[in-house]
Amino acid sequence: MSDPQSFERGVPGEMPLDRAPATAATARSQAGALARRLADQEVRLSIGVDLLEGAEGRALEQLDALTRVTTRLAEAGGVQVSHDLAAPVPTDDALHPAVIEAEEILREQRRRLGRGPGRRTREGVLERRLAVAVSFVGFVVLGYISSAIGGMIPGDALSRVGSGQSVLFSRDPHLEAIGFIWGPFPTLFQLPFIALRWLWLPLTSAGMAAIIVSALFMAGTLSQLLAWGRETGSSRWFRIAATLLVVAHPLIWTHGANGMSEACWLFFLMLATRHLSRWIETDDTRSLVIVGVAIAMGYLTRYETAAVFAAVLCVVAVTSWARSAGDGPAPRPELTRRRETILDLAILSFPVVVTMLAWAGASWAIIGEPFPQFTSDYGNSALVRSAVLDNIALIGDAASAGRAWFFIRQLVIVSPLLVVLALVAFWGSRRTSLRALSAVAVLGSPLALQVLFATKGSTFPWLRYTVGGVLLAGALAMVVDSDARARGSRWVRVLALVALVPGIAWSTHVINADEYAPFDQKDSFESLALGVDGDSAAVVDSVSRTGQEAAADIDAMPDVEPGTVLIDQAGIGVLPAAPRPDVYVVPSDRDFEPALSAPEDFGIRYILLVESSGADQVSGEFPDMWESGGAPLTRQVAEWGSASEPKTHLRLFQVVDPDPRNRAEPDPEFGR
Repeated sequence: MSDPQSFERGVPGEMPLDRAPATAATARSQAGALARRLADQEVRLSIGVDLLEGAEGRALEQLDALTRVTTRLAEAGGVQVSHDLAAPVPTDDALHPAVIEAEEILREQRRRLGRGPGRRTREGVLERRLAVAVSFVGFVVLGYISSAIGGMIPGDALSRVGSGQSVLFSRDPHLEAIGFIWGPFPTLFQLPFIALRWLWLPLTSAGMAAIIVSALFMAGTLSQLLAWGRETGSSRWFRIAATLLVVAHPLIWTHGANGMSEACWLFFLMLATRHLSRWIETDDTRSLVIVGVAIAMGYLTRYETAAVFAAVLCVVAVTSWARSAGDGPAPRPELTRRRETILDLAILSFPVVVTMLAWAGASWAIIGEPFPQFTSDYGNSALVRSAVLDNIALIGDAASAGRAWFFIRQLVIVSPLLVVLALVAFWGSRRTSLRALSAVAVLGSPLALQVLFATKGSTFPWLRYTVGGVLLAGALAMVVDSDARARGSRWVRVLALVALVPGIAWSTHVINADEYAPFDQKDSFESLALGVDGDSAAVVDSVSRTGQEAAADIDAMPDVEPGTVLIDQAGIGVLPAAPRPDVYVVPSDRDFEPALSAPEDFGIRYILLVESSGADQVSGEFPDMWESGGAPLTRQVAEWGSASEPKTHLRLFQVVDPDPRNRAEPDPEFGR
């Protein structure tokens, strides 16, 4: 349960039980401190009871399983086993009065919470498992209809599928092919599903591997939200209704079904939120360890988790310093308090700092850049710079204040009453405000970081960056419900639930009207509508459909063999759909740069380009190839898409005089 030292440290405002009051004011102060102490101990007792009941249930299950096994073993040996239980042996030993009082307290606690032994724990597990199963199936179905039938999936999701495929099925398969520009976890989690592409090609060609992963993690996020509500004290009907409203929000169900990284990221953030609040309430070191691990995992999913780390560091430092103050008028030595605070900060920081340094070190050792997301031509910073004019056209105001105001308006659209919920939650009891603090620190800090990025113009003005606000609103609504439930304010509980509805309606309107840059959500809406009707998006509108056509045509060419087609950004849709991925020479191949510098000498027979590519090494090496028709090195032999949609407009160029030598097996010394 909790760290034994927590009882030595005490909590802020506690007073020793054996100190006699000197004045009426001191007596009132001690009474208030005792009331707070009793409330904290009640919370710890409730959590301890839940843990014990869970352990008891697992022990009984194991005992039943062991009994069944031994019974079958005995019967197999011809021994009859009696299942009659021996009558209890009477005893004259009376229970100690303290034991009787403790049992009465537990019975009263169960009666007040409306449960019997183990009932609350079993109900919580059941509702979470049901939520995971139902929501996972729902997200996968939505993703299949949108992508495999409707024909559209975000390019970022398809790009991660291509990276994962390069790890397993490229002509030069190696783990480093996963890349260092973005966090590795969303791609790593896809590898088991990508490995099965030979059974069902849409796992990669339609991005279903990415969709399955996002569905799993969004289902896990909803499970974490339900657990948060149960631990907060929210009633069962409220937390289920609030979770349903959260999942009904367009930013949640679309990211559960479109293969992007948001679902994985939200899962780790919600896990950190739960255990940060638990640590504040119980001082359980294990919860603090889980917070650190969850933040580290979140960092390997999305790098803006660094803001979460900074915010949680501040919360842990203040909480630990206040908790270590001790009781009574004589404060504890400052050196002792400082040591205890540093210890808690070290426990939190160790997994995060090690993860950050290890990932930066691996990137530096392999590609020569510790932070390629900022320094690489493929990184987010470079992409934002290249799209600055398009971003200004979306925002309508190039000033710093205008860019920040655009993001704030997006957040207001996604969750109009988020600030109101936060204020009501902080206005509640001490435990309620501390729980709200945990949620705001973890889920709100990335939103604050996005405001800062927007002010500097170093991020895209996309609506999806506000997705954390939806989950934060749901978590705060449950906090408000728990406080209002204790006070008997039914109307406050109803209003807290209703506060989640405007964001659903307003966001849906904005997405349908194509306002405030809801690109991924707009595509999800359109492809889902097409898929339900059995239709599919036009080839020129779909990166995946264009890639599928190009991959099939290239594979049918008689002189296409392993290592003969040079490709970079044009491969986002082509590589996942390729029947033979080893046909393509891609940037993750260790001999890519030699092949790029002299394609005709390296045995390259075809070069594939896309019109709108952003950072593309092939286009950079041959800047005039697209407009000149390939002369003099190559000639254009095929084309897919049209100039009306540059991102899906592909052209294939044939090398005029390639060396007949074919490098199907790359030299591992190249690129090192």
